Amino acid sequence: MSEKQSYLGTPTTLAVMIVAAVWAAASSGTAPYARVLACVWAGGAAVNLVLLLVRRRRDRRTAAQAAADGADAETAADA
Repeated sequence: MSEKQSYLGTPTTLAVMIVAAVWAAASSGTAPYARVLACVWAGGAAVNLVLLLVRRRRDRRTAAQAAADGADAETAADA
């Protein structure tokens, strides 16, 4: 059974967080300390997004390999 994933861990949410943080950092009406924190927030969200996408790709590749190995095992058992 797969775990239920929070909407906070989706690529779309992370992308929105990055855009919002960059917007806050680029806004001239934002206090300087908040702009620095927004840059840090955007960087962290970007790193998290990259890690999430790499993890998903690795999981898909592992699942495809496991399915291929299972099909090979069935073929060998039938012979």
